[in-house]
Amino acid sequence: MKQPFDKWWERLQFTLLFLALTVFVHGCFGWFHSWLKPVDPYKVPEGRASKVFQAGEGSDPDGSPGDRLRLFYWLGE
Repeated sequence: MKQPFDKWWERLQFTLLFLALTVFVHGCFGWFHSWLKPVDPYKVPEGRASKVFQAGEGSDPDGSPGDRLRLFYWLGE
């Protein structure tokens, strides 16, 4: 026969594992959100930088697939 505390110990282990995995997944989603979030294009440049823009279509053939995927998720195009 099992001890009465074995049942509570199993529940405590399950709860702690569930909380740890929840925190881990929350951190992964937070990282993914920060990766997708675009840099503010209207912020004031820092240091000796000057604000410029790129004219044209904006499609860069040298861009990596990861950058294109991020742009797709950001703009939906």
